[in-house]
Amino acid sequence: MRAMANSAQAQMKDELGEGFEDLDWKKLDPRQYDPRRIIREALLDDTPAVKHADLNQVKTRSQTRLDLGEAPPFDNEAT
Repeated sequence: MRAMANSAQAQMKDELGEGFEDLDWKKLDPRQYDPRRIIREALLDDTPAVKHADLNQVKTRSQTRLDLGEAPPFDNEAT
């Protein structure tokens, strides 16, 4: 078991290169992650995850409105 652990440590050292000694292993411990806490913090976070553009200001050809009875554009080569 000890040889396997040493082998894994040597492999990590080879793959990570410089700064391996400075790695904080406690941050990588999966036991510290509580899904309830993560979800609660995400729901209580006031900052938006994605900034949305004002859709009224963003206009492209695909977003133009059709008149009543007008057929939408169709591309035979799209499918």
